Amino acid sequence: MPNAFAYLVLFSWPLVAVILFRTLPLHKALIWTLIGGYLILPSGTGVKVPMLPILDRSLIPALSALFLCMIYAPKTKLAPDWAGKTGRVVIGGFIGLLVFTPFLTVVQNPEPLIFGPVFIPGLRLYDALSMISAIFMPILPFWIGLRYLNTQEGHKALMQAFVFGALIYTLPALFEVRMSPQLHSWIYGFSPFNFTQQIRAGGFRPVVFLNHGLMLGIFLCMAVISALVLWREALREGKTASGWVFAAIWLALTLFLSKNLGALTIAVLLSVLVVFSGRRVQTTFAVCVATVVMLYPMLRGAGFIPVDTVHELALSVSEERAESLKFRFDNEDSLLAHANEKPLFGWGSWGRNQLYEAETGKVVSVTDGIWVILIGTYGWLGYIAHFGLLTFPILFYALRRSTFGPSLITPGLIMVLSANLIDLLPNAGLVSYVWLMAGALTGYVLWRPVNTSETATGTAPPLVGWQASPSPVGSGASWVMAGARAPVKRRGRRSDSHGAAD
Repeated sequence: MPNAFAYLVLFSWPLVAVILFRTLPLHKALIWTLIGGYLILPSGTGVKVPMLPILDRSLIPALSALFLCMIYAPKTKLAPDWAGKTGRVVIGGFIGLLVFTPFLTVVQNPEPLIFGPVFIPGLRLYDALSMISAIFMPILPFWIGLRYLNTQEGHKALMQAFVFGALIYTLPALFEVRMSPQLHSWIYGFSPFNFTQQIRAGGFRPVVFLNHGLMLGIFLCMAVISALVLWREALREGKTASGWVFAAIWLALTLFLSKNLGALTIAVLLSVLVVFSGRRVQTTFAVCVATVVMLYPMLRGAGFIPVDTVHELALSVSEERAESLKFRFDNEDSLLAHANEKPLFGWGSWGRNQLYEAETGKVVSVTDGIWVILIGTYGWLGYIAHFGLLTFPILFYALRRSTFGPSLITPGLIMVLSANLIDLLPNAGLVSYVWLMAGALTGYVLWRPVNTSETATGTAPPLVGWQASPSPVGSGASWVMAGARAPVKRRGRRSDSHGAAD
């Protein structure tokens, strides 16, 4: 059980968010409100509100960031071009699926399920509303990123936050590598994870304040890739870049010691691409990842995913890892077969997507990968809606790549998002910062002007978002939305502190 300090920290986070928004530019404040909450707040702690998901370390920072952005951000209308308008229709379609699918899921699942002494009720209208709230609350960061981080400056600040947050995390992580993952228990009064799952290779896999060592591994992986992207961009701009290299090396060493083989493999592969390839190769790789992820259940069911080869490779590294991987693959095959009994709309909530023993009612399945959770719960329509929002910015950026200029920041953030998409196949790490990245990239590609001079001149075109505009001496700063029809003046004496770009 969480102690009183855990609840105190959790429900004090809105106050921390207010301080951040009062002292930092808006884009940095919202980033640190979300990522800081993810890294610091206790896992497995929250309060259930009727008809809403649990108020926990994901929802409280997201709601705080959303409300404060609505208060501090200037009011304006975005002006997308024709391609942006087309993209908005696609995004609207995915969101429509998110709303519509739970009602169809309920209609298809009125019957109760009985497994020995276990009784699972049929679904009702209430369950559809509950499922919709369970979908929309976690994706609030998507909207926040789309609306307030739709600039290259926002993308750069997001990757900087990954690097600095991970650097801070390396000290407690290395402590837990040596002493075992105990910090969450010592500070918040309990352990939200299975301790035996954190024992690897004769040592320990650190967790710190997250809910599993795998989550720490992928966060360190993202930070390594981000540091290398920032290094290359600094070199391109002719700025001092060595600090980012040292950060990447230190983070990679911590990732290696954390005994996260999957995250380490992703980090090595994508780091090589970030260091040695350009925007075209990086974008092509990201499109391949997005395509495989969107079609993964179909490819898996048709036998196009080389699971046997992957198992043999894991066996050459560690028999223990290979056995764990084989268990996952077999388990996912069974869950996928169960999901295919109701392929379009899924089985719904209340654990109906799980597998049970007929006589005892014991759960015999383990849902690790988020893909098998989504397709089992919401069916193909729900799966397409979720991963459509996550992969759309990658595909849309690839279609308009020639209009985005020479900067490596946005392609780099796409590579970081691709690392998460790969990790979502075996794991269920669909957390707030993943939605935040997807939203930030979506906002950028939707409201990006097509006719710019950057291709000819090599200079960056106007960013979409709030930017400081020169103003007469003594008249105060002016804030304008790139692509908007008229400039909007920022009210208040602190107008230089809360823009979406420095």
